[in-house]
Amino acid sequence: MNVSLQIARAVAKELDQDPVYDRAKALGSQSVGLRRAQISGLESVANGTRKVSDVLDYIKLRTARHKEWRVNEIGAALLEAMEQDLRTRRDGICNELTSLADGAAVDDYMRQDIYLRLIRGFVAQLAAQYEFASMQHGRSGADERDSR
Repeated sequence: MNVSLQIARAVAKELDQDPVYDRAKALGSQSVGLRRAQISGLESVANGTRKVSDVLDYIKLRTARHKEWRVNEIGAALLEAMEQDLRTRRDGICNELTSLADGAAVDDYMRQDIYLRLIRGFVAQLAAQYEFASMQHGRSGADERDSR
């Protein structure tokens, strides 16, 4: 099996774990105070970058500039999930791939790719949970501009 397929399978397996889903669900519900555009912006940055630091910096900037990101410590919780939990999961995947490849080390590019795939998947789960939680709380999640 080629390496790219092994990576895709390993990332999908990690994202399908109950603790990851539960964390995305909790953060999605916690994010109901944010505007849809802020969640969409996070998705766009995660899906459009090749650097993990771009995603982390986006969250840090939003947390510093918008009080909604500081309410309930949404920004801090999201950073913690990405910098700690997803990084630990990335390391686990890298160790797994190294053992499958008879000790061939996972290079820095592959580590970065795995980390970004985890972040993208996690952000997609969070966005879905945000939309659902917004609907349950009677908010459309829409920006004022969306309703015009």
